[in-house]
Amino acid sequence: MSADVLARAYDYLCELPPFAKYNLPPSEDIKFSVIRSRKVFGRYFIDGGVHHIEISRANVGSHIVLLSTMAHEILHLHLEEVGACDMHGPVFQKFADRICKIHGFDRLTF
Repeated sequence: MSADVLARAYDYLCELPPFAKYNLPPSEDIKFSVIRSRKVFGRYFIDGGVHHIEISRANVGSHIVLLSTMAHEILHLHLEEVGACDMHGPVFQKFADRICKIHGFDRLTF
């Protein structure tokens, strides 16, 4: 897994519903990093106006887990962009339900 693979996973998901309607920034505008943390699968944050998505190689070892984790972090990015960031609160949960239903992701681990 590399930052390039993460960018390609992001681009792939951005072509699919519901992400295609979110007006997300291009992958070139996001800093993707592979981390080694055993505490998280992935994390999104914004620093100095730059979006960051980090995915843990220690916890993400399959395609479906990569796509589910990336979708989770894309949702955080989207909610940040629209000013509705509530971490994992009700707004996040509503969007997560829809994303998991569309893509067949495990809702308990999303």
